[in-house]
Amino acid sequence: MKVIPFIYDDEDDLMANAYLLVDDSSCVVIDPSKNYDGVANFIKKNNLQLKAILLTHGHFDHMRGVDTLLNNFPSPLYIGFLDAPNLIDEKKNLSAYMNDEKVVIDTKPITVCESDTIKLLSEDIIVIDTPFHTEGSVCYYLKDSGILFSGDTLFKNSIGRDDLPGSISKEKGKSLQKLMALPEETKVYPGHGGFTTIGWEKKHNPFVN
Repeated sequence: MKVIPFIYDDEDDLMANAYLLVDDSSCVVIDPSKNYDGVANFIKKNNLQLKAILLTHGHFDHMRGVDTLLNNFPSPLYIGFLDAPNLIDEKKNLSAYMNDEKVVIDTKPITVCESDTIKLLSEDIIVIDTPFHTEGSVCYYLKDSGILFSGDTLFKNSIGRDDLPGSISKEKGKSLQKLMALPEETKVYPGHGGFTTIGWEKKHNPFVN
């Protein structure tokens, strides 16, 4: 299992990360955060088959590239159950508050929740509910590979905001403790910023203790 990051350093893109998870000739995209052809072109160039798009949460800066990918590769879209309304609600996905960009995703998603297993690749992708940044935030965990896609729940040395419309601050501690219970060697690929591990965060992140 290989993770290919697409890192955007442009502040206009809110510096949101996107990831391609590759398993032989199959792949899934996690949080296609930029509306451009780069990820689609990579998939075509490497003769990969897109199995699905996985969203960690329903904020516009993590789903702007959904339609571009689906136009190239019709495939299912996954999102946490409680964040599904954000796809078509500009206020809930926060794009209504941007000057020049409104994001609406009309594709009907497959909704997921705690302990669901997504069977798309040779290894199951396990869903972990982590509400607080949004009501329906989820993380995607591959146990055997030791990989976690944490969205805006956990960053290197930090965490996501809990003061935005739709955030649930009271759930923060419980959600973070779920992640801290994972093996310390688990590699963490967050929605913003650099990569990290659970072990590093347990030692250095002031928000998880």
